Amino acid sequence: MPIRVTCTKCHTRFNVSEKFAGKEGPCPKCKTKIRVPDKSEEVVIEAPKVDGPVDSTGRAVLDPVKRKETNLSSVEWTLIIGSIVGFLAIALILRFSIGDVSQFPLWLMAVSAGVVAPPLVFVAYTFLREQELEPYRGQELRTRVGICSMIYPITWLAMPVACFAFNDSYETGSYIAAGIAMICIGGFTGMFCFELDFLMGSVHYGLYLGVCLFGRFLSGVGLLPVTPERVPNVGDAVSGVSWESGIELFCSLCTILT
Repeated sequence: MPIRVTCTKCHTRFNVSEKFAGKEGPCPKCKTKIRVPDKSEEVVIEAPKVDGPVDSTGRAVLDPVKRKETNLSSVEWTLIIGSIVGFLAIALILRFSIGDVSQFPLWLMAVSAGVVAPPLVFVAYTFLREQELEPYRGQELRTRVGICSMIYPITWLAMPVACFAFNDSYETGSYIAAGIAMICIGGFTGMFCFELDFLMGSVHYGLYLGVCLFGRFLSGVGLLPVTPERVPNVGDAVSGVSWESGIELFCSLCTILT
């Protein structure tokens, strides 16, 4: 096996037969007298050792498992973006289609909150997931997205519950109470479904909540629900009339009749 030699003057590299090991001779380029290193002086660079079983040549028998990244296809991106844009477009169309905001169908808002949830949950998980962990795929991913997509719309029930707790009126306190409950439920749901910490779980839920609020704004119903105007009934109208005005009215009628 030839020995690799480097001239100390012109730094030319060349191979010398191992029979000249330990001897001196001229450099083929600059003729400088150099010494050929002995075989024992040769520097050997070893490859890093591989953990696990190896064959007779030192090659690893088991190949390391490479982690597969979760990359969305063009079809998946089209469906996700199309569903979100369609949701916002329908909200904008309803803004000009329904004249009286109070007549906005509640069932339509509930259906919209449920339909937009799956694509938002899926795309948010793709960006916020823990990169050191193996991503969910297949049926397991669909199950977790489905569970999250059912719980997120249900969190909107915190609004009417808080309204009932504050004497059937939406006030600053009811909004704060409902918001805290929604973020806590949504954050823990995202945390347990996708192995996120609570902060990332809250951000995951916040993406869904933000799109829903923006949809409400586009549709014209307002960012947050408000207390509807109360129409007074007959009993309230009668109780609002004082006895003094009633007596005066009775005396006036008697004067006219007599």
